[in-house]
Amino acid sequence: MPRTAANVAPPAAANPDDEVNRYLRKFKSSLVERWSHTRMKELYEIVDLSVHLWAMDRDDEALAILRSVTGVITEPPRTRDGTVDYNVWCPVVAADALEAWLLRARGDVAARVPSARISDDPGLADNPDFISDQVVSAPAKMAAAAAESSVKRACHRLSRTLIGLLLLAELAAADHRFAGYYDADEVVALIGTGRDLLRTRLDAAA
Repeated sequence: MPRTAANVAPPAAANPDDEVNRYLRKFKSSLVERWSHTRMKELYEIVDLSVHLWAMDRDDEALAILRSVTGVITEPPRTRDGTVDYNVWCPVVAADALEAWLLRARGDVAARVPSARISDDPGLADNPDFISDQVVSAPAKMAAAAAESSVKRACHRLSRTLIGLLLLAELAAADHRFAGYYDADEVVALIGTGRDLLRTRLDAAA
């Protein structure tokens, strides 16, 4: 059977059997049973898992999981009426953002590929207020997430805030005109803060 977005198996990095972190083991166990590259919920959870692994300095595992998506879905999928299926494409672009960030940190020129897909995303909208608010509201969102009593809710909220910031960081790295709506250095600093908060919650759940 040819490899398609509908039948890609989870990579080894998603296997829960050898996972040492108790929370991630539970997260992986649930996700691999539902693994899908055609459903928004599961696709975003695949990105969440990658964000969690990155927060714990497990970049190779994070990249393996991201590439199980970005290596298969390389252009916007279309619905039957020919419009972009954003239920699939939005989480794929989120995966592109973390992949580009990780590759750029290594000095890998391959970062240009996922970065270009972000810049060319047909779903990007020129909305200065909305875009700048992603930065302005991030500290409060992260503080509220870190204060959650539930590890699951805390990690989920921190991951989703980080995903939004990573997208902005990649737009800035690509000199996209929308990056003029916010301070790129502030975004990078916020990413560091959010990652530290997420690592703290994951370490506590070990």
